Order: sequence, then C-alpha cells, then structure tokens
Amino acid sequence: MKKTNYLLLFIFFLLFGKSFGQSFNRAQIDSLLLVAEQLEIKDAPYGVTLSLKAYDDSKKIGYKKGMAQGLLIASRKQHELTKYEDVLKNATAAEKLAVEISDAKLISDALRLKGIGYTGSGDYEKGLAQFRQSLRFAQTLTDKEVKSSRLGVLYNDIAFNLDESGGKADSVAFYYRKGYQEFEKMVLNNPLRNKTLSLACSNVGSSFLRAKELDSAEFYLDRALQLANSVNHEAVKANTLSDLGNLNYLRKKYKQSIGYFEKGISVAKAINETYALKSLYLGISKSYEAIRDSKNAENYLLLYNKLNDSVKKSQKETIPMQTASIEDSELVSDADRSSNRSIVFSAIFVLLLMVILIHIYRKFQKEKANNARLQAEVEDTITMFTLLQKDEAHLKKILHLASTNDPSFLMLFKETYPDFYKKLNKINPGLIAGEQKLCAFLKLDFSTKEIAQYTNSSIRAVEAKKYRLRKKLSIGSDEDINVWMMNL
Repeated sequence: MKKTNYLLLFIFFLLFGKSFGQSFNRAQIDSLLLVAEQLEIKDAPYGVTLSLKAYDDSKKIGYKKGMAQGLLIASRKQHELTKYEDVLKNATAAEKLAVEISDAKLISDALRLKGIGYTGSGDYEKGLAQFRQSLRFAQTLTDKEVKSSRLGVLYNDIAFNLDESGGKADSVAFYYRKGYQEFEKMVLNNPLRNKTLSLACSNVGSSFLRAKELDSAEFYLDRALQLANSVNHEAVKANTLSDLGNLNYLRKKYKQSIGYFEKGISVAKAINETYALKSLYLGISKSYEAIRDSKNAENYLLLYNKLNDSVKKSQKETIPMQTASIEDSELVSDADRSSNRSIVFSAIFVLLLMVILIHIYRKFQKEKANNARLQAEVEDTITMFTLLQKDEAHLKKILHLASTNDPSFLMLFKETYPDFYKKLNKINPGLIAGEQKLCAFLKLDFSTKEIAQYTNSSIRAVEAKKYRLRKKLSIGSDEDINVWMMNL
C-alpha cells in the first residue's frame, strides 16, 4: 500500500509539477470538483474536504466559478451528512459568488441548497421560499435537459417540504406529479432519465398511498419498481417494495405484502439502507400479526426495535468533519484547515487516475464547445439577472401597497412586470380591472386568506373569483393557480 502511495505521489508531482501546498490551475480544479461530486454518500466527508480544497485553490487564482462550485459541492455533501447548519453557510456564500458572476445555474443551485438547509432545520416556510426563488432561475435555463432535470428535482423538494410541514396531501401529490412530468420530458437516451423517473414515480406512489388512493398508488409504484430495476437503483427499489408491501397490507392481501417486504429486506440489507429496513421490518411484523403468526411478528418487531434504537444512538454521536465557516463574509483561512491536509493527500492520491482521465476528457470537451452559443447564454443570463434585480428593488414597495389596498398598487405592479399583462391579454383580452388585480395578487403568491384580508372581501368571494378566472384563462383544476401565474 505504501509503495502504491509513493508511486501515485511521484505521478502526481510529475504531471502537475506542484507541491500540495501550491494551487492548481482551472482545469485541475474542475477535475478535482468533478471527482468530489461523484463520491458516494459513504465518502461524503472526503467530498467536503476535496471540494473545500478546490475552493481554496480557486480563491488563490481568482477563479470565482470554481469557488462557488466548491462551496456548492461541499454543501451537497454536508446535506448527505445531515449537517444543515453547514449546508446553509456554504450555500449562502456560494450564492453571493454566483450573483457576482451572473450564473443562473449556480444561483439556482445555491437557492435550492439553502431551501434544503432550512427544511432540514425545520424552518419549512423559509425553505419553501428558497425553493420557489430557485424555480425562477431554473425556468430561465436554455438547455432543455438540464432545465427539466432541475425543475423536476425542485418540484420534488417542494413536495417533500410540504409533506414534512404537514401540508395538504393534495398539494404534496400535485408537486410530486409536477416533478414526474418534468423528468418525463428528458430524452429517452439520457442516462439520468430512468433514475430520476424511478424516484419521482416512487414519490408520487407514496403520496397516493398516504391518501389511501390505492389504485393510483399501485400504478406509480409498479412503474417505479420497473424503472429502478432497469437502472439498478437499489435505494428506490427498497423503498418502493416497502410501499407495495404496505399497499397490499391495506388491501388485506397479507401473503402478497409479506412477499414484497421480504424482497425489500433483501435489497435494503445488501445496500445497508437503514431507514428503508426499519419500515420493512415494521411492515412485515404487522403483516405476520394479521395472519396470526405471532412468532415471526415478534421476531421482526424485535429487529425493528433494535435497529430503531441503533439509529437513535448514532444520531446523537457527532461525526468530526471539515466545514467552511463564515466570519465577516469570509471563509476560514488555509491555516485553519492545515490539520486536514493528510486527509486531502490520501483522497487525492486514491482518486488521482480518475482525475487525470477526467481532466483529459474535460479539456477535449472544452475545445469542442460552441463559443458563440456560450456567449449568447451568458448575455441572456446577465439580462435576466438585471431584470430580476429591478424586480427586487420594487418588491417591498409593491407588497406594502398590496397589503394596504393602495390604488397605486396595480400601476406599480404593471411597471415592474410589463410583460405579464401582455401575456394575459393574449390568452383572454376580456379581463376586467378586478380580475387583473387578482392576477397580480396570485403572481405575488398571496394566499386566498391574504387576498381576502387585503381587499376587504370574504374568503368565499375570493374563491369564487379565482374559479371564474380559471375558466377565463383555461387553467386546469389540477394546476396550482399561483404557480401558473408565477410561471407566466
């Protein structure tokens, strides 16, 4: 093992001509970031260390995109480790850098990770607000595949947030279905399509199962299992088998439910999927109890209790890891991380060959890139961001005017969103002033209760107006009218 490390050390210095204490160039930083991002969950602490090393080197050479990407990958890895405070710190710092370089993709990523951080910390309202802001940037992406993937993930994030915060089952199912629809738009030969679709189908099926809509749940869960099998997505397979077991339990088909639970236990054990295993043990225990097999019911209940106690114990233990803390808008200095150099050293050596191959591949891809298209994309992003900054300048004033039912509210709203009513008029030019004002409230994502309060109306009256507005604008009953207005 020592000889291997010494050989890798020699190759490392031969190829890059730098000591560990010196900085990488941009291509080497990009390769290091790609390696860090591809590390599995069990190697998440190494992912944090490598991505923050990339951040440090990017900072030394003034590579702001590399700095932002390093912080975002660190934030994602800290999410895998459920370190939500660190997720928020690094995502917030990454957002500032992404704004400075006007990169819509990175801004959307940072806002999403902030949403994950707030949601994981239990602040669901702030989490939901961040997800919705991230949606605005994701909607501007020009690459259709990337856009569908990002939107699908965000809709799933919103559904999870609403589910965790005790939101309505209909709303949770609505956003899970929206995510599913976005993933379906991805081209058939995209390797991510079936993987993301399997997760989306599983989530939609779970939401229908909780609502006791068993036929709909079965349709999506069967498809999730089929897709998970096609791409060997074992985690989705384990959770889907658990849901199918619970579905058959509710139908009182106890033998079938036991069959699904047994298959799920086998899969979950193979990948050490602890949380799925807990659910499977509890489900199969209930099924055995239903057929009066007390021996098996007790055995699986004991396994569930043992595993549950183990999980609770592990949650109390702290896992030492390196994080980037923010003080006075700056991250910790290189000296604060010096104790982690040995970890970085080992990780880089083990992954060196992968870095070399990725470096060659990325260089080749970079040479093939269409510079004109990239320049146009950058210009579009800058234009979009300038408009969004203009929106922010007026937003507080607009909200104040809306809450006081000020007559000048609609005029200022039209100045801030000049294209909004043009698009509405194309759909239906016959909207009256009151309906135009209601559209503005919905565009700003006000709830029915808030609209009723600000316009001195009853909730029933506002609901009736929204119903008539749906008819005039041909908005389907299964669509969230606020989201429809926000996306217009």
